[in-house]
Amino acid sequence: MAGLMFAEAMVAGKPFTLYLPEANEGILQRDFTYIDDIVKGVVAALDYVPASCGETFNLAHGQSVPVSDLIRHLQHGLHIKPQVRLQPMPRGELVQTWADISRAGRLLNYEPTINLQTGIALFVDWFKMYKKKRRSEEHDASTTPAEELYRKLKEESEERERIYGIQRFLADVEEQIARQTVLKEKYRSWANGNDVPVPDMTGKHNFTFHPHMMMRQTAAFVFLPYLARDVKSLRQICAWYEECVAFSTDGHLFRSVKPKSEWKRQFNETDEGLYVSEVDVCVADLHNCNSRSTCVADPETKSFRCECKSEYHATAAGSCIPVYTADREKDEQEKQDEMTDIFNGVNITQMKTAAKWLIYKDRFSAEGDYMMAPQLRGDVEGLKQACMDLKVCIGR
Repeated sequence: MAGLMFAEAMVAGKPFTLYLPEANEGILQRDFTYIDDIVKGVVAALDYVPASCGETFNLAHGQSVPVSDLIRHLQHGLHIKPQVRLQPMPRGELVQTWADISRAGRLLNYEPTINLQTGIALFVDWFKMYKKKRRSEEHDASTTPAEELYRKLKEESEERERIYGIQRFLADVEEQIARQTVLKEKYRSWANGNDVPVPDMTGKHNFTFHPHMMMRQTAAFVFLPYLARDVKSLRQICAWYEECVAFSTDGHLFRSVKPKSEWKRQFNETDEGLYVSEVDVCVADLHNCNSRSTCVADPETKSFRCECKSEYHATAAGSCIPVYTADREKDEQEKQDEMTDIFNGVNITQMKTAAKWLIYKDRFSAEGDYMMAPQLRGDVEGLKQACMDLKVCIGR
């Protein structure tokens, strides 16, 4: 009940009361239980044959948690800052309560499995649907017959447009998909005969939903605005496209996935989010890690990360810069940087030779790190020589 009361107050923008015990009494704690665990306990009690009439069982989670944790999880799920009104504990109110569920566990095999954080996340999902349904019912009750007719006609028109949009899209890409299928089979046949690895698309048709998350829209290769929030159709189309590995609820299809750390959080709609297929993007080479890093899959989050290779150093900005050694082999980026200066007519080596080195104590470059030389840390002359050796280095 407390969770529902607090959520209702937060959505309405109203304050609610939280009792504050005396300093020597600890913090207010209660035993919160998710409804699914209670239902399991009730069902188990129905199947139990008592030794005598009047047997009772405690059904609860069996441990107390701070009420402040409940409020914090509600704030995270609803994205609303609560207005908490602190008041002294009333006389007779207990600071900490919990139920002894040992008897229910022993005789009913009752064991609650849903902790507070998971339970509040599930509650918030239900609460949002409940509020949406109530608003719809209140709206229906206040509409006139003419308004109701207009609403139904509009819904039918939007549904026809949606179906027509899908059919139009399928007609446009049917030939393309058929051609891709033929080419794909030819490639796989050739690859198998020549021991060439083929991307593993296992899990292509399974998608994991990440609510409120979004990748950069410019990375999408197809945009279907008329299918926005039509998850069923978007899932079907993404599965048809051999190159599609993710889609957003607003209709963007993606052929590669960025690391989860680069996703953006959206707060516009409760049902917005990102669907990512459970393909191992590292094995299928459908990631955006560059040549300086290695793709490392994270099965737990159905995502991945880009880890710098041993000859590169990870910066705070998330990029990989080379580790300096006198006999190192230059990579393509270094060569490209040097060629850019040559074509621009810039002789940085000559400029550095004639210039003075200025020292800025207790300062560092926020961006623009080009290379790392950990073995020369503190060796000013060695770092100076290394910077002179690098065509584009202008500081150390």
